Amino acid sequence: MSRDLLVLAALATICIILSPLYKGITNLRNNRLDEITTMQPVNSSIIKSKDPKTIVLLADTFLPGSYAGSEISAYETLKYLRSRGHNILIFIQKPKAEEYDGFKIYKYNTDDDFCRTNLLAADCVLFQMKDSAVSFKIIQDRKKPIFIMIHMGNSYQWVLSQKMSFPVFIVYNSRMTQDSLPTIHDNMVMLPYVDTQQFYTLRDLTVRNNTVCLVNCNKNKGSQQFYEIAEKMPHVQFIAVKGGYGEQDIKTPKPENVTYVENQTDIKKVFKDVGILLMPSKNETWGRTAVEAMASGIPVIHSESAGLTESIGGAGILCQRNDIDAWCKGIQRILENPSFRDKLRNNGYRRVKEIEIEQIRGRRELAYKIEV
Repeated sequence: MSRDLLVLAALATICIILSPLYKGITNLRNNRLDEITTMQPVNSSIIKSKDPKTIVLLADTFLPGSYAGSEISAYETLKYLRSRGHNILIFIQKPKAEEYDGFKIYKYNTDDDFCRTNLLAADCVLFQMKDSAVSFKIIQDRKKPIFIMIHMGNSYQWVLSQKMSFPVFIVYNSRMTQDSLPTIHDNMVMLPYVDTQQFYTLRDLTVRNNTVCLVNCNKNKGSQQFYEIAEKMPHVQFIAVKGGYGEQDIKTPKPENVTYVENQTDIKKVFKDVGILLMPSKNETWGRTAVEAMASGIPVIHSESAGLTESIGGAGILCQRNDIDAWCKGIQRILENPSFRDKLRNNGYRRVKEIEIEQIRGRRELAYKIEV
């Protein structure tokens, strides 16, 4: 056998030996990537705190009194902190119930000894009330940390820009609010938590739905734009879900192709019949409903509002708020082009995976800040 043939035979033998090892390394790498991209906020992975704290939520409203985004986010945050072993108390302005899901709910009353004692003694206070001096009447006497949860633009600017007599930590709900409301205090971003997995079951139902939906019929959310779009597309069916807050802009008589739905504690009951979500909002600091829709396989058409643009992350169709023709064209393209609809659905799934990972990071960071 010639020298060249011997060399080729040796190389072939080496390749045969290394091939299983290479495949093993490749599979390990791919499995690791799959593990990262499918990482979910499962309770089984939650680590108990070695030093449980007493945590008070001080808020205007809470479940079941209101099912708006900030209340749902507060509930999910408290549920996570409770799972780590912390003791939770809730004080709100007008309680609708004495407890919710095992959380005790008390009335916020500055003249009540029980309220004052607990607010001053708690290891930390999560503050989610209106921006007013009255809201700070009790907690300004605290010496322990206060975590101010910011969900709205132009909130707490007087707190953000000056030193306080108590430790302040700012928790923004998005990078948009963090950028628009800078602070001298220690701060972080924690995205509003959405239990995205519960929406996965809708994906097989939404793929062929042609109904177009708006959630919350108030003018900031784009009710006027919604009605103009519906009038321009009389052969398309629209659903308008009444909101849990804000003045509702209800048309009488309503357009024949618009159906009103009462405010929902479980939006999945509506989303199972929806094919497209419209979000022509003027101002949004985040887009909880958009995340829920993307997780459900519902394409989103949205305005240029900074919070929506951040939450959707390029996975939907962006239209200028008052360009009604652009909204109509976007709806028509989705309805008439199945491959384009599939592309938007898949873009939404990828964006939801990114948000799920960021949700885990944000909640853990908040817990670590509280537990230090």
